[in-house]
Amino acid sequence: MKKQITTYFIGILALAMLCSGCSTNRMAAGDPGAVLAGASIGGNVGGAIGGLIGESNRGWRGGYRGSAIGTIVGTIAGAAIANAATAPKQTEEYSYRVERTQPSRPQPQYSSAIENLRIHNIRFIDANRDHTINSGENCKVIFEIINEGNRTAFNVVPVVAEITGMKRIYISPSVMIEQIKPHEGVKYTASINAGERIKTGEVIIRVAVANENGQEYDWQEFSLPTQR
Repeated sequence: MKKQITTYFIGILALAMLCSGCSTNRMAAGDPGAVLAGASIGGNVGGAIGGLIGESNRGWRGGYRGSAIGTIVGTIAGAAIANAATAPKQTEEYSYRVERTQPSRPQPQYSSAIENLRIHNIRFIDANRDHTINSGENCKVIFEIINEGNRTAFNVVPVVAEITGMKRIYISPSVMIEQIKPHEGVKYTASINAGERIKTGEVIIRVAVANENGQEYDWQEFSLPTQR
């Protein structure tokens, strides 16, 4: 029985070190409430097990010391396990992240809340993950529109267009966003479908934010290779 308890305690210590290392490398924070609860439960369990091991070896003094060590180890293990279990999972790991290539934006003719909208975090995702638009392939462009102003922007139109005139490139029509409140944002997805006989070359995709009249505000452009 003593050997089994010792083995179990060593296992908790190893698990705590492993989970702590994983959490540090991933840099993803879990739910704070769950982490605190896990730390509390782990500390209680670790203290109890550590006290039993210490007492069986060196009496009450060993039990007191073992309980203290077990509480520390158990707290670390409980917090690490809870953090790993509740940390948000990374999505779109195969997406091609597009860097901002056009920092400037056209100046609107009149003041509007839409002029405070900014495009962020553009990603391109294609079916075979080679970051190339191939013949017959279905792709997606995903980006976020953030309202950095203090007024609600109404009737926002996300625009995704191919501007080189490449034939057989089909982009889903824009869907108007009713409103974006101050300091909030929306994620928008547009589909890009390539025809069966697309030419080998390069296309330029334009992503923009416009009002209901077509006046564009923030915008970006990026190029993608095409393959027949």
